[in-house]
Amino acid sequence: MCSLTVVGADVREFLDRHATRFVCDKGGNFAILTALVAVPLVGAASLAIDFANASLDAAKMQEALDSAALAAVRLYGEGHSEAEATQMATEMFFGNYHKTGSVSDGNQDTTPATEPPPLHVVYAQVGQEVMATADYAVSYQPVFLTRLSFPISRRSAAFRQPDKEACILALNPTADRAFQVSGSSKVDTSGCTITANSRSSEAIYVGGSGTLKTECLYTPGKVSASPGSMDLECSQPREGTSPATDPFRSKAIPKAGTWEDLAGCGQNFVAGGGGNGSCNGTGKTPNKPPDGYTVTLKPGTYNGLEINGNVKLQPGNYLIDGGKLKFNSQSVITGDQVTFFLLNGAELDIHGGSTFNVTAPTSGAWAGFSIVADRNNTAPAVINGNSSSHVNGIIYMPAAAELQYAGNGSTTGECIRLIAQKITMIGNSTFKLDCKSELANNEINNPGAIRLAR
Repeated sequence: MCSLTVVGADVREFLDRHATRFVCDKGGNFAILTALVAVPLVGAASLAIDFANASLDAAKMQEALDSAALAAVRLYGEGHSEAEATQMATEMFFGNYHKTGSVSDGNQDTTPATEPPPLHVVYAQVGQEVMATADYAVSYQPVFLTRLSFPISRRSAAFRQPDKEACILALNPTADRAFQVSGSSKVDTSGCTITANSRSSEAIYVGGSGTLKTECLYTPGKVSASPGSMDLECSQPREGTSPATDPFRSKAIPKAGTWEDLAGCGQNFVAGGGGNGSCNGTGKTPNKPPDGYTVTLKPGTYNGLEINGNVKLQPGNYLIDGGKLKFNSQSVITGDQVTFFLLNGAELDIHGGSTFNVTAPTSGAWAGFSIVADRNNTAPAVINGNSSSHVNGIIYMPAAAELQYAGNGSTTGECIRLIAQKITMIGNSTFKLDCKSELANNEINNPGAIRLAR
């Protein structure tokens, strides 16, 4: 039995009676308990709703971020700059995630919404594997618990692995016959591929009585070839593929220094070799040199280098600062561990009558490279070899309008790789695949599949 102590007067008795009824009434207890419990229940429900909305927003952010990372690695790998790839990936991200709008204050005027934080993209390249990592973070504003915010941060990384190795890469994106086998040329790159980045309907062309034997052909455009002129290890050319990136575009090209003095080397050996100098510091050439005499040159910067006779090159870098690097008919050039750099518009002209045996260095910043042109050197180049000549290494002329190449067609083949805007094979050439030591493990690869790393 529920009771209250009654003290005194009628008013006190009236109040006591009604208070007793209120306290003892079960309906009143339920109302009080409901009121007490409602606050945390509503709070919990609000928190659950806000958390669920934040989780959905985080999932949407992750999906948009994955798409942006995939786009960034594709664009960067296809030659766009970091800034260009980031800009296009950012537009894709916000198109999938949300867009900056405006907020109304209840009047006719509107105020711009707060500018969202920028998408952060970092690119990395190890060899020819390209990766893009994208980060994004926001403070999610809840619907109910407006005084609190949920920090949401997500990361996505995508990478493109290299695919089949290429012996030849023509970089021009639009040229007709970016890679061409002409006349009666016979080209054999068995074991590695040929890649042309052109979108032309004749991006790769094999015509006349020329023949081409290779593992496969890759191009965003089309292949045009005479019936029976191609022997492919793959079932058919790979048309409509992604363009290949220049794998060496981040390598720093050395700068020209003070010109070496060729006075005293003898005009019959080196153009400009007359006078009484000490021939490049290696000793004056006799006026009547004996049969078999050889002039020795040392590494350094040359204002053009035109070789007429027997010349031996000491190991190192030969920087051709303008003019020409030219091997004339009857010249004989030998050099181990040598790289030529064509700077400031220097041209390359190697005649078929010359005999040259040059190998690339196997160590150093440009290990594996035999001839390198700077990235604004558009001068065309000609290399006419013969059965007695060979050059081992990578011929890297990324801006050269056209590289005409006639290499050594012997059965053993040459350890050679070619990169230029357009490449025309004008003779018989056999390329050797298994020569990683000579190339210092440098490879030219076609672009493989793009995948999410995380």
